[in-house]
Order: sequence, then C-alpha cells, then structure tokens
Amino acid sequence: MDEGDDDRPGGEVLLDDVEVDDDDEHLSTGIDALRDLRRARRRHRVQAVHWVDALYRAYLTGLGSLAAVAIVAGWFPDEPLDPAAVADLVAEGPAWIGLFAAVLVAIGVRSGSRGGPLTLEPATVVHELLAPLDRATVLRPPALKQLRFLVVSAAAVGAVTGVLASHRLPAHGAALGACVGATAALAMATAVGVALAAGGRRLPTWAGTGLAVIVVGWSLADAVADTATSPLTLLGRLALWPLDAAPESLVGVAVAGAALAAGFAFLDGLSLEAARRRSGLVSQLRFAVTLQDVRTVVLLRRQLSQERPRARPWVRTKRGDGHLPPVWRRDLQGVLRFPWVRLARMVVLGVVAGVSLGAVWQGTAPLVILAGLALYVAGYDAVEPLAQEVDHPSRWDSLPGEPGNVLLYHLPVALLTMVLVTGVAAASSLLLVPASVVGDLVLILLLPVTAAAVVGAAASTALGSADMAGLNAMGAEILGVVLVLRMVLPPALVVVSLVPALLAGHDPAALELARVSNASTWTLAALVIGVLWLRSRRPVPGVGGLMATAQKEQEYQRQRKAEAKAARQGQSHRDDES
Repeated sequence: MDEGDDDRPGGEVLLDDVEVDDDDEHLSTGIDALRDLRRARRRHRVQAVHWVDALYRAYLTGLGSLAAVAIVAGWFPDEPLDPAAVADLVAEGPAWIGLFAAVLVAIGVRSGSRGGPLTLEPATVVHELLAPLDRATVLRPPALKQLRFLVVSAAAVGAVTGVLASHRLPAHGAALGACVGATAALAMATAVGVALAAGGRRLPTWAGTGLAVIVVGWSLADAVADTATSPLTLLGRLALWPLDAAPESLVGVAVAGAALAAGFAFLDGLSLEAARRRSGLVSQLRFAVTLQDVRTVVLLRRQLSQERPRARPWVRTKRGDGHLPPVWRRDLQGVLRFPWVRLARMVVLGVVAGVSLGAVWQGTAPLVILAGLALYVAGYDAVEPLAQEVDHPSRWDSLPGEPGNVLLYHLPVALLTMVLVTGVAAASSLLLVPASVVGDLVLILLLPVTAAAVVGAAASTALGSADMAGLNAMGAEILGVVLVLRMVLPPALVVVSLVPALLAGHDPAALELARVSNASTWTLAALVIGVLWLRSRRPVPGVGGLMATAQKEQEYQRQRKAEAKAARQGQSHRDDES
C-alpha cells in the first residue's frame, strides 16, 4: 500500500489491512497446522492440571450448584395458583419473558458494536488471525465454544426455573423445565448471533445503541399493551407451551436460527484492532478479579464498553459557588457528567430492584437477593467520586487531617444520587404492589437501603486488592474465608436492609411486623461499623495503580536502553572518524 493512497496520517497500516493469501493448497496446509497447534495447546493445558484437582473442582461446582438449587427451592412457595392467576400468566407472561430476551439481545447488539463479543487469547490475535488463513475458519471454533458455554448455562438456569415454577402451575415439571430451558437457550443464542453479526459488520456504536433501544422498546410495548407483535414475545410463548400450546412461538425459534446463521456468516469481518484491544483488557480484568480489586474491575469494564464522561455536564452549575463545600461541589459536577449509558444502567437496575421487591411481596422470597444485588451494583456508580479519590492514593495522602475523613466527605452526594435510584425502584414496584403498601414500605426502607448500598459499595471500592502474600502466610483456610467475606459482606449488607420488605409479605397486616423488625437495627449497626472503617482507611494503591506503575517502569527501562544504544552508536561514529 502506498502512503499516498492511505487516508490515515503517515500512512499507518492497521491489522485489518493485512491481506490473506487464498491459495487452496497453502490454505489447506495452514488449516491442518492450525488444528495441530490447537491440539497441542489443549494437550498441554490438560497435562498442566492434575486429575485430582480437576475432579475436586468439579465436585465443588456440583455441590455448590445443588446447594444453591436446594436453598432457592425451599424459598419458593408451593401453593398452586388459582385458574384466574394461571390465565393471567398465560396472557401476560410471554410478553415479559420476551422483554427479558430483548434485554439480552440489546446487550449483544451493543457488545458487537463495540468490537465484541468474542474474547480471544492474545496468541490467537497475534499469530492465528495474522496467518495466511481464512479468518472465519480461525474464528469459528472460539465462537462455537463461547456459544456452547452460554447456551448450556442459560438452558440449565431456565430448566431449574421451570421445574421450580411447576410447583405452582398445573404443568408437569419435566415438560415445563424443558420448555423454559429451551426458551432461555434460544434467547441466549439469539443474543450471541446478533452480537456476532454486529461485530462482523462493524456496526457503529450509535447504530447498535439505536437498534438495542428499538428491540427493547418493541417488547416493552407488547408487555404494556398485552399484544404479541415482537418475535421475542412469540418466543416467550414457548416457555409456557405446557399451559397453552402456541404454534406461533415457532416464529421466535426461526428468528433465533436466523440470528445465529447471520452471526456466523459475518464472522470473518471481525476487526482485529478491536480483538487485540479486547484481549488485552480481558487479561487485565481476569488478573484484577483474581486479586478481588473491584475498582480496577469497574475501570476495565468501562474501557471495554468505551464508556467516557460527558465533555459538557447535563446541567451547568455556578462556578465558585461558596454555599457548598469544595468536595461536594466537585462530586456534584462529576455526577452531572455521567454519560447517558451509566444513567440508563442505574435506572434499569432500579427497575429490576423494584420489580423484584414487588415479586417478593407477592411471595417469591428469593428475589430479595436479586433486588439487593441490583441496588448494590447501582451503588458502585453512585460512589464514583469517592472511587476517583481512591484512584490517587498519593494525592489523597497529601491532604491535611486523617485520610479516611476525605472518604466520608464524598458520601453525601453519593447518598443523594442513590436516593434517586431507590425512588425509581419504589415507582417500579407499583406494577405489583398496591400504592398504599408501597408508601408504607418506602418510609421504612428508603434511608436504610440507600445508606446500605452506598456504604457497601464505598467499602468494597476502598478495600483495594487482596494482600495475597499476607493471606497465604496465614494458611489456606484463613485465605479462603477472608476472600469469601470480602466478596459477600458488602452486598449482604444491602440484602439485610431489605429484610423488612421480605417480612411484609403479601398480607398488608404484616406491615406491622416489618415496622417492628430488628433488621433495621442490625442494618444501622453495620452502617456505623462501615462508616468507622472508612474513616480509618489508609490510601492503598489497587491493581490499576500497580499496573500503571509497572508500565511506567517498563517505559523507563526501554528509554534507558534506547539512550544507551544511541550513546554506543555515537561513540562508534566518533571512533571511526578519529
């Protein structure tokens, strides 16, 4: 390629500009070599894992899954629904199931428009995709592997959900589990196919976002208007086939198949630049997850989704306004620069929490965990100003006074932001709970739940990475317990704050029990402990800071080597001249 024929400055050649030799003989030989290489890599991986370790992991996974299913099954009510409720479920259920599938498809579209959804190993990007091979041949095995994992996982979760739901419905457990599992698998397959197609066609981000809004809006309109026009709504009827056999649900099955076919047809158009960027970020993300550095995980996830603050705030504030403390004013300005994607995510999490709490009030107790997790995740976005303070430990430590007090100064604006999210949750619960009950529960839950979400997210963010060297010195038992507590305690605080909603139940007379419950007392005690812990927190660099330091050190060493090489070359020239 000539430099003058390239529109990029300096004639820079991207990875996507590399041409592939399509000679049949060379291509066949290269594919055979690629298969041998992958077999060798798979064999080395298997040899590196002892069969006892693999069996122990499988045993722990199976035991944990069975325990989770047993616990959740004990929480589900066993009272059968009356015929009127079953009729309402058959009429309205497919639209809401289709809305859930639409959310999965929307996530897939946005992921594909940002360079996903495949997460390739760095060696695959650098060596295999740059080899003179057909790109679709190289990408098809990783795509099938990811599709298989996601579809099987969705089918398993759907099957368990269907079997548990059969306790309340006039349907055989195996039949309902099979239909719900098949629906979940097809919905996931549709999402993966759409994501592969969007990534292969290199759909712009704005187009992917618009298409996601259309898909979700179409299914939401069906749910609100009690219609069945979206293909995903028709797919939702497959889940309730044992209650009402609807042949039109096969349209949704055909759409899922078409989405998968399109995804694999456009697979060869995947951007190598996006794949290389994604593989590097995912490698760092796995390392941060290993050390349980939540803040670094959040930052890397935002880089993957290309989420950046707005250049202009949504609402301009007066500069130099002395009515607010400087920390509050800066936090408020940061919140007003949240991108719309982050705000939409917080609203969606609030809706999920509200609908889950509504289902809890109607008798589905396990959904209190989903509500707590949704509010906990929203809390991470609410404490973003505090998290940015944690990102700069040297500046944080240079401020006068106790360093932990600086973290407490960031809590008021986070509380105000989280109040809006809990307000969205309360409004969403009106779909399933009478307004009078919602009004009573809001008075009980608003402040404790808001404070629990903020303090839990702030504590998790300020924890930093786990000191693996110190924990290993204490023994494997202590290491496992500490890592589990680091992961479980912050979201458990939010779930405990929602116990009064669980005690309220479907009977309005039980609201008195919710009022006098001691769950709020325990929540208050935990909040006090969390605030005191934040006040005593010292600046600790996380994995992100350590990575930045390592990168700077590597850059410094490269610069030193370049200077030494230039000095040697200069000395050699001077010796030649002399």
